[in-house]
Amino acid sequence: MGSGFDRRKFLGSLGLVASSGSVAPALLKAFGQGENATPGAEGRQNAFQPAKPKGETRLRLQVVRTMANPVIDLANPDAHDIPGGFETGNTFKLAINGRTEYHMVTTTMETTGGNKWTHQRMEHWVSGDSLHWRRHCVLYRPHADPETGLWILTSSQFPCFDQTRNRWAIYFNYQALNGIRNWTLPTLLMMAEAKTEGIEGINGEFDFPGIDVARSGYAHPTDAESSSLSPPFQAADGRWMAFLGFSILKEPHWYAALVSAPGPRGPFKFEAQYWPLPIMSPRGYVENPLPMKLRGPKTGRDYWAITFDYLRPEVTEGKNSQIGFSYSHDGLNWPEENGQIVDVNSGLAPGEQGWWRIIRTPHQLIDEGDGTYTCFFTGLYRDDFFAVGMMKLKLVEEVAP
Repeated sequence: MGSGFDRRKFLGSLGLVASSGSVAPALLKAFGQGENATPGAEGRQNAFQPAKPKGETRLRLQVVRTMANPVIDLANPDAHDIPGGFETGNTFKLAINGRTEYHMVTTTMETTGGNKWTHQRMEHWVSGDSLHWRRHCVLYRPHADPETGLWILTSSQFPCFDQTRNRWAIYFNYQALNGIRNWTLPTLLMMAEAKTEGIEGINGEFDFPGIDVARSGYAHPTDAESSSLSPPFQAADGRWMAFLGFSILKEPHWYAALVSAPGPRGPFKFEAQYWPLPIMSPRGYVENPLPMKLRGPKTGRDYWAITFDYLRPEVTEGKNSQIGFSYSHDGLNWPEENGQIVDVNSGLAPGEQGWWRIIRTPHQLIDEGDGTYTCFFTGLYRDDFFAVGMMKLKLVEEVAP
């Protein structure tokens, strides 16, 4: 879950930004991590690429086209009651009852300004052509729990289809706060299932508030500021894994680790060897990794891959036009050298100006079947509104001779 236009300003307002030169806590030092664990300047993973052994493969994303205007903005009639806009979520292209449409499950915000994160909804939006969108329904609203009076908030909702149960599931973070106040950390990491079986179940109700699938003290240390859980996936060794996102707000830094479970319903448990994952250099700026399987266009082999928020430009400069991408040969090891910064600006036509001030939360890649992939993303647009954008990409597979 993101924290707004200027994370450093936001966190500073909460008294959570440490002075420069602060040291990563024992939570990370125990595993030799932290931003300074791997020296190097920004962009090092792109500036230096070691020679690949013969036959070794490497994946890269190439931006084909970026739309200069958002596909959902304040002009959409269904956005009139969400002046804060959109953040996080995921999108699928599905054929249901003879109709092929894009389905997006996302966070929307009913308020703006300093109270932007006090009223966050979970919504389902649909489009037949990827350009014109309508709200299908509000899945879950912020509210006061009738039994306890606690203020209920959700965010970072990631849907996936659980083939083992023939049902959709949504993984999300959940908070029960003492009074109406901004979303913060740590959170509970929950999962809710569709009440209707099959692919068409995404259009129906879910059994909110669901179940806690990644308990504190079992899936992560109790001093980790947990923030998100990705859809689960099976690694090469057959284990069910998921990316658990956590933050160190006083730094401020964002990390991802792998946790394991007997199946998609959890319970997910801590895995010390994957806490945290390197993914990118410098470390500490990876948020909301979304896993997927991709097939290499040259070799036809399968890869595990992720798209994610790459937060360093936003945190250090207050602007961002980049997302992150990485891949793995087994779903377990995510070395820094596999990470790639993808510049959304590179897909603009000559003379075009992109609509975004800060890029946020890329969704999974959608295979369009013509050699291209669609990626939706959110970003700060205007009037404190986070809009939804779209770009087209190609997957490039390099094979060492």
